[in-house]
Amino acid sequence: MKKLITLTIFSFLMISTALQAQTKKGDKVPGYIIDNSGKKTTGYIIYSDWANNQVQVKFIKKGSSKKEVYKPSQLKAYSYEEELTDCLGKKEKRWVHYETRKADRPSRIFGPTTVFMHKEVSEGHYSLFCFYVEIRNNVKKPYEYSFFVEDDKGNFTKVTDENFESIAGKLFKDYTAMKSKLGDKDFRMKNMDRLVADYNYWKEHQHNPNEYKVAMKE
Repeated sequence: MKKLITLTIFSFLMISTALQAQTKKGDKVPGYIIDNSGKKTTGYIIYSDWANNQVQVKFIKKGSSKKEVYKPSQLKAYSYEEELTDCLGKKEKRWVHYETRKADRPSRIFGPTTVFMHKEVSEGHYSLFCFYVEIRNNVKKPYEYSFFVEDDKGNFTKVTDENFESIAGKLFKDYTAMKSKLGDKDFRMKNMDRLVADYNYWKEHQHNPNEYKVAMKE
């Protein structure tokens, strides 16, 4: 029975990670912006690509037809709703969140280092942000990415393929079951969204640190 439960959990993970976004560049999707005073304005976001989403956002206020362009210096955050389809053709919707943060490098040449970062994990001890950098003249690999982990005290730590095991080992040091698996299949840099969510689940519930549990969606 234990093996069956384990297989079921990992089958769930495989299906959930196979979701494909249907939103295309130029699509108008429901969304909102939050200005630097904290005021939230609802309306529509004009979806772009990963690189452009980090340097500006095109927004249409609800009840208006005027398109406005905002840069990271002008907003605290913005969010939009996108539609996804899983490998079985089932559709669902989710909200995608961006917050203004300071990166260690521009997302494109001569660009600003203050950007909108995609917030992948927002609830718990750690928040996780994904940051893309545009690579020019490279058709096969137009972007490279890294993660930034922010703790509940505001400390901001960069995670890359090169430093993953070292940094993750420090971030997750008190969750023994996770730390011991770092570097194994499904416990690598590309799995950071799940690792942070699972660590936050452990941090909240404080189950046996030698026992690995997956943070299930409620």
